[in-house]
Amino acid sequence: MSDSTVGERRAAILKALVSDYVTSGEPVGSKALVERHRLGVSAATVRNELAALEEAGLIYQPHTSAGRIPTDAGYRFFVDRFAAGGKLPDKDAREVRRFFVEPRWELEDALRQTASLLSTLTDHAAVVFAPALDRSTVRHLELVSLPGDRAMVVLVTDTGRVENHVIRVPPAVDEEQLASAAQMLNRVLVGLPLEQVPPKIAAEVARFPLELREVVASLAGTLGDELAHADSERVFLEGTSNIVDEHKFSDLETVRQVIEALEHRRLLLEVLADALSIDRVSIRIGVENPIEEMQSCAVISAPYSLEGTAVGSLGVVGPTRMDYRRTIAAVHEVASSLGRMLSGHESE
Repeated sequence: MSDSTVGERRAAILKALVSDYVTSGEPVGSKALVERHRLGVSAATVRNELAALEEAGLIYQPHTSAGRIPTDAGYRFFVDRFAAGGKLPDKDAREVRRFFVEPRWELEDALRQTASLLSTLTDHAAVVFAPALDRSTVRHLELVSLPGDRAMVVLVTDTGRVENHVIRVPPAVDEEQLASAAQMLNRVLVGLPLEQVPPKIAAEVARFPLELREVVASLAGTLGDELAHADSERVFLEGTSNIVDEHKFSDLETVRQVIEALEHRRLLLEVLADALSIDRVSIRIGVENPIEEMQSCAVISAPYSLEGTAVGSLGVVGPTRMDYRRTIAAVHEVASSLGRMLSGHESE
């Protein structure tokens, strides 16, 4: 629905209605709108404009003699017209800054806590997808000697992912030789995509001293096996309990459907699939969601980037009756801050 079709006065009335309904959860009538908002028109005029908005498909009357509530199209108009450019309240903005002030290089813990933070900020379920393997490159590799002719491989990626693997080493190989092997490996691996590491190590085995070739070959084999079976689509979901609220959805059956959808990782991946393809916050409202079980929800998502390249995504899932301006601001701020943290920059 275009702005020219709705007009300024009608848009202002729709904005007031959406704001009241999001706050109260109750259908909004013309009398309440006139009393609560400075619309500059009479109750009769408001009633006429509400009728026009209903005819345009932006609001509807759930029961005879009841007030009106927004449709999915009404929320979409509200979001496109009024929700952009919002900022988090100062208290929430300070909480985000405190959370991201220190780099958290244990990636999985950082992403899980990020999902929890986003859920707390918005009072909705929050999802964070980890960076895909094919988007990660090697930052550093270490070989740490362990008792019993073993060594631990510690592989750190640019996205903060830490891979720990134990390999067998010949009894004659000491800590100094392991450090030398790690130094040689770093020269050829740093900056290389993670999926290319095993074949690259295998190709370089002959360049290592004889006493280290068995160690290097073992490392290539172990990493190859682990990465082949690694789950590149790690999902961190927090705040599912926020969905279980009788006031947020129309009935318990809807709540059950939404929770079941959230528990299926493949559906979650589809829900936020477009977040990585666009460089901005994405908002899907109700029937705009391609998954039927999620069509009672609004999904607000955004990519987070490492040095300008999107490496993962995060989002919020809640009812269509949500505070869009604030939720969009929260998703944007958390995604931006997470990207800065992964890039090693301070949150601003």
